[in-house]
Amino acid sequence: MAKNVYNFLVAFGAAMGGLLFGYEIGVMSQVLVMYSTFGMYFGIVDPDPEIPGKYIEKDSYANSTGNLTMSFLGGAILGAALVSYVADFAGRKRSIFVGGLFFCGGGCIQAASQNLNMLIGGRIVSGFGVGFLAQVVPIYIAETAPAHLRGALVAIQQFMLVIGILIASCVNAVVYKFVTSQNQWRIALGIQVVPGLVLLFLNMFLPFSPRWLANKDRNEEAIKILATLRGLPVSDSGVQAEFAEITEHIALERQVGTASFSELLKPGIRNRVFIGFMIQVCQQWTGINFILYYIPNIIEKIGFSQETASIPFTISNNMLMALATIPGLYWIERTGRRKLMMTGAAGMCACLLVTCLSVAMSKEHGAVWGWIAVLSIFSFTANFAFGWGAVPWVYPSEIFPLRIRSKGMGIATMSNLFWNGCIGKVSPLIAAKIDYWIYLVFAVACVLMGIWTYFYIPETMGLSLEDIDVLFGGEKFTSSVDAHVRSGKSLEGGEVMYVGKEDKN
Repeated sequence: MAKNVYNFLVAFGAAMGGLLFGYEIGVMSQVLVMYSTFGMYFGIVDPDPEIPGKYIEKDSYANSTGNLTMSFLGGAILGAALVSYVADFAGRKRSIFVGGLFFCGGGCIQAASQNLNMLIGGRIVSGFGVGFLAQVVPIYIAETAPAHLRGALVAIQQFMLVIGILIASCVNAVVYKFVTSQNQWRIALGIQVVPGLVLLFLNMFLPFSPRWLANKDRNEEAIKILATLRGLPVSDSGVQAEFAEITEHIALERQVGTASFSELLKPGIRNRVFIGFMIQVCQQWTGINFILYYIPNIIEKIGFSQETASIPFTISNNMLMALATIPGLYWIERTGRRKLMMTGAAGMCACLLVTCLSVAMSKEHGAVWGWIAVLSIFSFTANFAFGWGAVPWVYPSEIFPLRIRSKGMGIATMSNLFWNGCIGKVSPLIAAKIDYWIYLVFAVACVLMGIWTYFYIPETMGLSLEDIDVLFGGEKFTSSVDAHVRSGKSLEGGEVMYVGKEDKN
């Protein structure tokens, strides 16, 4: 375990990008209910003339808040679309740095906003940075991690994402409680720059992806970094075998692929694109972002006070999601990706059915059913966290060949962000029409995604990235050194043996 410490540190450093995404998700859900400062400043609420301290949402409220959500996600989709070129040309490490820069810039614009258009512009810039990070961080971690830890290490990004949501809710609770000036919402939005600066600082110490270096024919640098990541000397037989597998697979890829977007439509690749796209569609149709974006409003409508819904219940839900992600980090490399997703889908479905029933009953039978509804929402969040929270980010990062990995992951990321925006925008409108029956809609979706996982998702646990490529129909190893590579044995001399200059003597 000790020799994997550096791998964990690298994963946590890169996964700060997930924390930034999480903070942006968490911060707006509570800023939007800062009626006395945020709402009044932007003219989207009016004071209630009959009840002091209460505010009435204007007709423009829903449209304005929807625009704030969609502008961030629109920027993120654009970032995810463009980062493929940057990640392939300049590298995964540098792409993470660029994403952090945009995020910090957008945070500054948001905190300094003088009108709604300026705030929307800041959200677009922050979203652009998050699009970079959401796409490239899972790839970077997957390419630096050993096969037996890859799922857990990539899932750290999801863990950091929910930590970001939790931090945002805690910061907002403090700001909401103790800051009464018009700067209340500016402070909440401005604090996001701090973790952004932390990411930029940590990025200076992150290594380049050894697979990206090898793909650029920088073999000596690549094997040195690979050895450092594994906590072993360059001459170690396991390092030599892993590097030989990487370089031979790159050579094979250069013979069969062009690394263009058109290759995503080829047999053996388009099935992976479909899986990467659909797994993110399914994640959003669990209903998780309906809960995360609107939990203060959801809990308030069940019958609890605005302050109770906005602070203790929101923080408790976010804390539970963070804690429930931890078992997923453990199970993903022990039970596998498929079982986690199927178990999570079943658990979420059950919780959503209970939520639907209890919300309906609470309208006529009072507080007890309201508490049952809250507990079932919390249970839903926990079931999401250990399964469908992490795995949809892990799986697309490992199923594509190196030459088009950033492009394939880009499609998956854009799918996540697009459907995130769609669900975030339309779910409150649907809920306004069908009320508590919306939970039944999401429950049916969970049943369908569980069935789809069972019949369509192959297990990738424990396989190297190169072996996963073969599993999905990529080129097989054909050379005489194949048996040595796969067994982890070194060759005495031979063309596979690669030793850095300092080790040749």
